[in-house]
Amino acid sequence: MNIIEIPFEVEAKTMGNQKTKNVSYYFNESPHGLCLDREEIMLAQIHACERLFKLTKDQTELVVIEKEIAKIKFAIEHMKG
Repeated sequence: MNIIEIPFEVEAKTMGNQKTKNVSYYFNESPHGLCLDREEIMLAQIHACERLFKLTKDQTELVVIEKEIAKIKFAIEHMKG
């Protein structure tokens, strides 16, 4: 039997108006998605934000994405500690 592993992907986008922008995520479903723990999902969110950061040119969105990455990293550290 051949097993093909499909990578777990998350897409991030910014949404909202100028005062209340935030980051939302789209999780591509995969066969092994149920086997992921919280840290793996959060790391995928960070990678999605980093990809979005490279493509974004709006300064307010860059700040929102940086804050989102910092919040997720803090949550991961808090879970480990």
